[in-house]
Amino acid sequence: MDLFESKEKQNELKMILDSWVNTPFKHHCGVKNKGCDCIHFVARVFEEMGIVTLSKVPNYPRDWHLHNTRELLSEAIENYLTVEKVKLNSLKNGDIILSHYGKAASHAAIYFDGYVYQAIIDIGVCKINFKDKKFKKIMKFAYRIKE
Repeated sequence: MDLFESKEKQNELKMILDSWVNTPFKHHCGVKNKGCDCIHFVARVFEEMGIVTLSKVPNYPRDWHLHNTRELLSEAIENYLTVEKVKLNSLKNGDIILSHYGKAASHAAIYFDGYVYQAIIDIGVCKINFKDKKFKKIMKFAYRIKE
C-alpha cells in the first residue's frame, strides 16, 4: 500500500510542505525557516511526518555529483526507505523526485498536486509547477514510499 493513499496523510503532508516554503537555502542544513538544502528538506519533511528518524544526514561536499557517476542519492533512498521506483509520468502525492545536476542525481524534491516542492540555491524552498520545462528535463528518478 502507498503511504500517502489516505486523505489524512495527504492533508498532513500538504500542511508540512507548505510550512517549509520560503525557508532560505543553506547547504548541509535542515532547519525550517532558518535554512536547508534539497536533501535535508526532503528528509526533514518525512521526519516531521514520522516516516523516518534522523540523527544526521551524512556529510557530502557541495560538488560531489560533478565528479561522481554513482547514483549515491538513489542508493540511499532505496536502502533507507521502503520504496518502489515509479515513472515520472505517473506521480502521486508524496513521491520523491531525483534530478540530475551534473553526472549523478544530486537534487531531491517532493511531488504534490502538480507541483514539485524543493529547496533551490538562491531561492530556498519553493513549489514549482511539475510541467516547468527547465526542471522537468533534469528529472531522472521517482520513488513512491510504501507502508
